[in-house]
Amino acid sequence: MSQEFVHGKTGELSDVVAELFSRHGSKWFKHVMRIVGNPDDAEDVLQESVRRVLARRLPLESETAVRMYLARTITNRAIELYHLRRREQKRRLPLEDCAKAHLGNHNVPCVLEQREHSAERDRLLDLVHEGLARLPAKQYEALRLTVLERPRTSLRDAGLERGIPYSTLRHRSVQAVRNVQKFVRRALRSR
Repeated sequence: MSQEFVHGKTGELSDVVAELFSRHGSKWFKHVMRIVGNPDDAEDVLQESVRRVLARRLPLESETAVRMYLARTITNRAIELYHLRRREQKRRLPLEDCAKAHLGNHNVPCVLEQREHSAERDRLLDLVHEGLARLPAKQYEALRLTVLERPRTSLRDAGLERGIPYSTLRHRSVQAVRNVQKFVRRALRSR
């Protein structure tokens, strides 16, 4: 079936797509399932992809070109659907949180989860503060000037005011961030 076909004839393209689905359909379905995680959505993605390929009427010259174009269309559509679901989930999440707050959060698992997240955030903040306290004085000063305090002046001007060259100030602040990150990672691994 690797013969060339004229794309203007829709019958031939649909025959090629049908043949490709009989051979690769289960593989494509599994691929889409890994992305979207729902069999109904996966079937929708496959149907929409076939519809798009047939409606597009691109001048594809061989079965291999059709297979590659169809596979790329399937992947792109699955990724589009995944991102659409994520955006919808993010849009609904604040509403659900607001509704829970109005209901008084009588949901025990929700309250426990909030406490757990709050405790975890507090532990991380304590580790960051401890990491900052362990920094050398010059690195802490550079970090304070560049990250911790919102400078009203540029990084260059802040360095000029204190007599620190721009590159030195920038290097010290980057090193300070790396040192704090290293400290937090080690502390988390050791716990």
